[in-house]
Amino acid sequence: MGWVTMLVVTSVAIMLIALLVLRRRGRADESGGSASVDFSANLALAVYLLVLAYAAVLCRDALSTSQTDVQAEAETLTEMYWSIAPIPEAAPIRAQIRDYSTKSVELDWPLMARGGMSPIPTRMLEDMRTATIQLRPAQEEGKGFQQDAISHVSEVAHARAVRADDADTGLESIFVISMIISGLLVIALPWTLGAKPTLPSIVGDAVRVGVVVIGIGFIMLISRPFSGVGAVGPEAFKAAQHQYDQIDARFPVRFPAQ
Repeated sequence: MGWVTMLVVTSVAIMLIALLVLRRRGRADESGGSASVDFSANLALAVYLLVLAYAAVLCRDALSTSQTDVQAEAETLTEMYWSIAPIPEAAPIRAQIRDYSTKSVELDWPLMARGGMSPIPTRMLEDMRTATIQLRPAQEEGKGFQQDAISHVSEVAHARAVRADDADTGLESIFVISMIISGLLVIALPWTLGAKPTLPSIVGDAVRVGVVVIGIGFIMLISRPFSGVGAVGPEAFKAAQHQYDQIDARFPVRFPAQ
């Protein structure tokens, strides 16, 4: 949001300064504008719209990919819960899976909006992985379930690393720079004619500034997958927690006989 605010304030300030200077020192626009300036302004507008469209596609793809990755991690956690549910000795691991899911929502998501991740769920995942490997099922069939759980916890670790990369993903600076430069050219080139502002020209200036500001502001608002408009939320993890309850109903927590 800071980017957007700064962009709006700067653009409006530039427009007001330009109009003030032209009103004092400009000449009457008798020719209707220079053909070369019009051509340059249209070219700048074409470049601006091209970069804007491409940036919007990249941001949308990043949002979609991040949503898919979060969903895959939540589904893997659910599959792991299914794997250890029939093992009586794995009751503590059930609690670890629940805690990891809860802490990921509570601690990771606020930090992912700024491109980071909490180290606490990372340590919890490492402890969960260790406990799964060290599990010693009393029954033979439990060993097969344990192997499935080990496979799933490895997938969760990989999915968490992918989620960290997604959180750190942002629009490359070259696109932002290109949009700003081309946008400023779209706004400023007509002022190089030095014509005094009239009501129609002021309306045109306001429209140009508005189009540029809205376009760049919109891109900045969707440039990170876990913040801004359409941000990826933790709904998949919350849904997984409901799945844990359903699994517990089918496989009540049992403790091995002493």
